[in-house]
Amino acid sequence: MKTRYFSGNVKWGWLALSLAILANRGYAADTLKTAVQAMRCQPAGTENGFNGTCPYPTDLYNSDPLYKKDLTESLKEVGLAGLLGENATLAGPESPLEPVSVAGKTWLQGSVCETGNCGNHYFNFLYAPAEHLVRGYYYDGKGHWVGKPDAEEVKVLSGSEPDTQDVQPAAVSPDAPPPDTIWAFPGEGGQTLWQACGGQSNSCSIIANTKYYVAVLNHKSARGCAFGDFYIAARDTASWQQYDTGTCSPDAYIQKGTISRGQYLSVDISVNGVLVKQYPIGYWSMQKEFSGSNRPSWDKAKANAKKSQQ
Repeated sequence: MKTRYFSGNVKWGWLALSLAILANRGYAADTLKTAVQAMRCQPAGTENGFNGTCPYPTDLYNSDPLYKKDLTESLKEVGLAGLLGENATLAGPESPLEPVSVAGKTWLQGSVCETGNCGNHYFNFLYAPAEHLVRGYYYDGKGHWVGKPDAEEVKVLSGSEPDTQDVQPAAVSPDAPPPDTIWAFPGEGGQTLWQACGGQSNSCSIIANTKYYVAVLNHKSARGCAFGDFYIAARDTASWQQYDTGTCSPDAYIQKGTISRGQYLSVDISVNGVLVKQYPIGYWSMQKEFSGSNRPSWDKAKANAKKSQQ
């Protein structure tokens, strides 16, 4: 389970690991004290029993003067002083700082949010300690960019996969979804995913992506749920459907997970480290891949083997 998303507007809170490992926070913080060390940290996962060594943003802020200086100055430059550190406005749930590769460059990726208000007040950021670079997206009802991120960095900071082709581009009108994307898929009643997500004022983030299914979180719930609304878009039927989140807690979070010992991708919704809903979209996609005319056939395999020997 490597990418965690806090509920809230464009935010993923991607949130790199999950509050599910908050119990291990002291372990990680005691292991690595600087951002340079964190570039070699081990994210929590099944291979290490979810005992990751990646430090949390707040812990590193207190232990690494250079990291603190770079974050503080970058935020101050865009008028966002006071978000982090002592008496910070963003002193709520946070994700561990994990190494990620964006367009061939390695960054530390992290996020923090306001206690009880993660859906509407958060900061997602990338940090490169060697170059002292900070790229970030701050949301407080309006979006604010920090450090002039490029196109690939914007995709990561806004909650989309770096290589996804379903990232929201600009559109001419709120009711005109980008063509040939999941945003044009209709749902029950004919409403497009673009419309459900607010059009140009898009309040949705892509959480996970497979060949056949795309998991999407709408941070602005149509039913007043503090966590948001959860959708799954099906590429084969070109449609989308809303699914039960299992919670409306403002402290809930959504993240990528796995099932079957890491074999298949899942989307997990949790509160305080407790899993409340899990959607195994990787397994569903695999089933779709090998169903119908794509179903494996022993006769076809023998015929193909015979052809290859001729």
